[in-house]
Amino acid sequence: MTDMSPSSTTVRDPLSVFHVGGLTVSGTQASAQQQLCAQFADHRGRIDLPAFGVLFDHIGGIPFHLAGTWSGALSMQARLTMSALGHVDVDDRLTCDAQIAMHDDHTGVTPVQIRTGAGRLCCIGTARNMRVGRATTDGTTETPVFDVPNCADAQGVLLPEALPPTLDGRDVVAQISARVRDAGPLTTLLNGGVDLVGDDGAIRFTATTEPWMGNVFGTMHGGVIATIVGQAFSFAGQALAPAGADYRVADMSVGFFRSPAVHGGDVIVEVTPVKTGRRVAALAARMTAHDGLLLCEGVADIHFR
Repeated sequence: MTDMSPSSTTVRDPLSVFHVGGLTVSGTQASAQQQLCAQFADHRGRIDLPAFGVLFDHIGGIPFHLAGTWSGALSMQARLTMSALGHVDVDDRLTCDAQIAMHDDHTGVTPVQIRTGAGRLCCIGTARNMRVGRATTDGTTETPVFDVPNCADAQGVLLPEALPPTLDGRDVVAQISARVRDAGPLTTLLNGGVDLVGDDGAIRFTATTEPWMGNVFGTMHGGVIATIVGQAFSFAGQALAPAGADYRVADMSVGFFRSPAVHGGDVIVEVTPVKTGRRVAALAARMTAHDGLLLCEGVADIHFR
């Protein structure tokens, strides 16, 4: 087994920002950790599925990168499918394991599991991997993964106040849109904002890109895309929640078409309800660039409790 974690880092990229590190690889199996903190909590002060996006995407891509006759060739994820269950503490330390299940020279499927510090499975799914012919911005074929960052960058980050049990979910989102209620640290990290669209629970989530969101190709890391789409799904779930009801993003699948530049432009996620019931709401999302170019599509199930 090889430890691929340098002793220190000054870089700011998706892995360091989301406190992902401690990568080890053995054959075509990869493992890494993520140190959670208040910075990754949503508007409820909760850790939900969107906070796992960078960890899931990055570690889910490594086994295919190492597999087959094209070992070391550049690859990226074409689709992520994630399912989450159970409470995750804000200060938990997660462990992610991925091992390729099947592949040829061009594509692969890699199951991914994320466990809490206590060893409980909290997220499971698959990454669909694809070989690509694109070049990296600096000529390297790997993104270094460092020691698990501490939470020094999260000092002073406060959890939002609890939601009033008498407040309807749509009103919660309206208050966040009007900036009279905290959007949550994760939305702040993503330079995000949310608006209600129509009366059926549809929302629009807009995030402003930054260079730290980039991958080795110089465009947005797939895990950051998944996190942005996931947070948009979360706000749509909130908009559909009755007063006093809890909810979580239970299942999410995101298909990647194009990766946007990370030089300050906006990406926009439009989420529309497909079917809403008492226990489950099915949602669909489209992410576009500021010029309308379609970047990805996704679906999700919201579970109400």
